[in-house]
Amino acid sequence: MKRFWFLISIAAFLALEGYCAYACAMQKVFNSLTVSIIMFFALSVVCIPLSVVLHELGHMLFGATVKIKAVPQFKLMGASSCTIIPKTDKNLKGRIIFTSLGGLIVNALCIALGIVALTVEAVPVHISALLPFSAYLFLLNAMPFGYSEGATDGLVVCELVRGDDSSKVMLNVLKVQAQVLGGKPFEEVDESLLFDVPQIAEDDINFISLTELRYEYFKARGDNENAQKYKQRLDELKKYL
Repeated sequence: MKRFWFLISIAAFLALEGYCAYACAMQKVFNSLTVSIIMFFALSVVCIPLSVVLHELGHMLFGATVKIKAVPQFKLMGASSCTIIPKTDKNLKGRIIFTSLGGLIVNALCIALGIVALTVEAVPVHISALLPFSAYLFLLNAMPFGYSEGATDGLVVCELVRGDDSSKVMLNVLKVQAQVLGGKPFEEVDESLLFDVPQIAEDDINFISLTELRYEYFKARGDNENAQKYKQRLDELKKYL
C-alpha cells in the first residue's frame, strides 16, 4: 500500500506538471511557445526546494503559535524533517497535532494558489509551477506511513489520535524535555515519565530518545552504574540513526 501510494503521488506530480506546462504554453506567458515551456520547467525546478522549505516553514509557524519550536533539518537527497522542541509540557498532544498539520496546510494553500493561477486570468499562470510538487508533498505526507527517513505527518497525527504506544512514549519524552528546558533539574523529573511507559520497538526514534533521557536522568542523580548501563544501550541503538 505504501509503495502504491508513493507511485500515485509521483503520477499526480507528473500529470500536474504536464497540465500546468500546457496551460503556460497555451497562454504564451513569455510571448513564445517554446520560451513559455522552458521557463515553466525552470520555475518548476526552483519550486521543488521552495515547496519543501514552505512545508517545513508551515511546521515552524504553526508550532510557534502553540509554544513549540520546530527546527527544520533539510536534506539535499532524501526527506527533510523537523525536530520538535516544546517550550511547555501543557496540552502537548493537541499542540503537536497542530504543529504536524502545519506543513500539510501550507502545501494545501500552495495547491489552491496554483489552481487559482490556472483558472483566474488576472493571476499570472506561471505561478501554477508551485502546484505539482506541492501536491506531491501533500499526498506523500498526508497518508499515515512510515518511511526509512521517518514517519509522515499523517502517521504522527494518526498515532497521537489513536493513542498508540509509540505516541505515548513520544509525549513522555517531550514532556521531560520541556520540563528540563524550563529549568527543572534532571534529577527531579518524575521517574514514572521515563519508566511507566509501553514497550516499543528498539529502532523507534522515540525509544532511542527515551533511552538517552534515562541515561541523562541517572547521570544527574549520580547513579553511575545505571547511567553506564543506559549509555551502553544508547551506543548500541545508534546503528538505527
